[in-house]
Amino acid sequence: MVTFLFAVHNHQPVGNFEFVLEKAFRDSYLPFLREAKEHPAFRWTLHFSGPLWEHMVEKERECWDIISELVQERQVELLGGGFYEPILSLIPTEDKLGQVEMMNRFLEENFGTRPRGAWLAERVWEPHLAKPLARAGIEYTLLDEEHFHYAGVKNIHTSHITEEEGFPLRLFPIDKKLRYLIPFRGLEEIRAHFQEIAGQNGTAILGDDGEKFGLWPGTHKWVYEEGWLKAFLSFLEKENIRTATFSEYLDEHPPAGRVYLPPASYEEMMGWVLEPEEHEILESLKGRIPPQAKRFLRGGFFRDFLLKYPESNQLHKRMILVSRELGKKPDNEQARRQLYQAQGNDPYWHGIFGGLYLPHLRGAAYRHLLLAEEKLNLEPGWRELDYDLDGRDEFLRRGQEFNLVIKPSFGGSIVEIDDRTISRNICDVLSRRRESYLVAREDKKDEGRSIHELAKEIPPQAEELLHPDWYPRFSALDHFLHPGTTQDSFRRVDYSELGDFVNQEYNPLLTGDNLVLEREGRVRIGNEAISVRLKKTIRPMGGEIRVAYEIENLSGKDVGLLFGSEWNFSFFPEETEFAESPKVIFLKSVGFQASQPDDFWHFPLQTLSQSEEGYDIIVQGICLLPLWRIALTKGDRFSAEVRIKRINDR
Repeated sequence: MVTFLFAVHNHQPVGNFEFVLEKAFRDSYLPFLREAKEHPAFRWTLHFSGPLWEHMVEKERECWDIISELVQERQVELLGGGFYEPILSLIPTEDKLGQVEMMNRFLEENFGTRPRGAWLAERVWEPHLAKPLARAGIEYTLLDEEHFHYAGVKNIHTSHITEEEGFPLRLFPIDKKLRYLIPFRGLEEIRAHFQEIAGQNGTAILGDDGEKFGLWPGTHKWVYEEGWLKAFLSFLEKENIRTATFSEYLDEHPPAGRVYLPPASYEEMMGWVLEPEEHEILESLKGRIPPQAKRFLRGGFFRDFLLKYPESNQLHKRMILVSRELGKKPDNEQARRQLYQAQGNDPYWHGIFGGLYLPHLRGAAYRHLLLAEEKLNLEPGWRELDYDLDGRDEFLRRGQEFNLVIKPSFGGSIVEIDDRTISRNICDVLSRRRESYLVAREDKKDEGRSIHELAKEIPPQAEELLHPDWYPRFSALDHFLHPGTTQDSFRRVDYSELGDFVNQEYNPLLTGDNLVLEREGRVRIGNEAISVRLKKTIRPMGGEIRVAYEIENLSGKDVGLLFGSEWNFSFFPEETEFAESPKVIFLKSVGFQASQPDDFWHFPLQTLSQSEEGYDIIVQGICLLPLWRIALTKGDRFSAEVRIKRINDR
């Protein structure tokens, strides 16, 4: 007789839409609980992340009551973990302990049980995690079988033990084949796999997303309307398959041995983190290596998302900065809760899942960071520090109305403007990128296959979105364009950049409350490269930010230039209003105005990405580009100004 350990993990990110949470409970979480309750012999393990617990206690009382009953009857064991579902390896040690303890307390106070196990978000493992988890009272966690293969572990049908500095932690391998079989295949295939495990005197171990039981495309009909779950639970009873909680197994069986696992996540994630060229090489190698060499082919490292996506790194380092400020005032529990909500994993990465491409999830993380800073009552003014850890200093300014983050080393750009009145980073825009999945594939029949196996077609209208941006969409980026450039060609990234200013280094100088950024660069005119000095002065003025430009012709010739100042804002079409005279763009809470531009381009910023539903065209915000046609004699100078001003009272 085989023993089956089954853990169901349910999660929705901080900041997700209310209707998504309602649908998740209606189509997946509640029907699963109702069906499981009808099979009292079915013993299993359950995890809800903090955002779902908070929603449940207010609006899903039937779910809450069923869970309470199942826990009281000892049919269900509750898993702990980081309350707001952070990637534990990405957050500071004290926050690791705090997030896990927050969940421990919540479960103990509401269900009378202190969890012995923890769910790791996205099963992202690094060896040092054994210590903080053990310190928080956690005895075990679940990881994918891939983690164990990378360490050369042969038996993935039992538990193992690891340690860090003498702190022990039991590890359960999740059977990848079961993860693909349940609930996507029929009972005969599942029976055959259980028999195979039983023949090895092993234990069947599964931990996976609860959303696959009703929320993923097509699964609600299959799992509930067509009766897959009812049949599966009846199958477990009839086949005399013993089900148990993970803690019961822990108490009954010693570990098979000690292991030291390398950093890893599930196999798909290890591919998603790679750049497209690297991902193609990985897939090619997978098809050529023998099974015994599998442990030497691991794919990428989760932290590389912070290298792959500058926007992810920007958010992560802002989170670290707020955590450090909280460390100076550790008794501020209101700020702590806001920080923990900003640490939810979803906006920090992207694959088929992950929320980096979703503006409302990134926006929620920034909102909670800004609210945490508000609670901490931080000192106003400028700071110079390398907060994003690239070896070059940035300038941060906290003000009454706006916060600013300036990056002299990258075009003297503004990477963040925080509107404090609405707790929003109004420059939170994602660039278009090449992704490994952005190739058309033959449409295949999708019925009965896992979400990772589904083929998807790129929408025809998304063709121009396949052109990647060659720089992050920061603001106050300085372009010298070919005179024939059009708005459409600029939007499509099909134009000639004549200057070397967009992504190059500027020299910064703080004078009083103004930051001066200056660069002497080159602009190509025909076959020549002429010298140009560009100086921009950022002047915060209460409810207004002014950026004054001065362009000086350093060559000995008369020149004509097309200069544009690019600004990217995370406002959507319904939040935007255009006025023709004077040329002002109203962006919900602020207005944007340039001094007498010769042209003023503006267009929505859209990205193409893949999700469990298919391909998504997502509006990330709006790009504004005032343009000036400049004629400069030798030694002559041109001046212009851009203003961002609060418009609450207009």
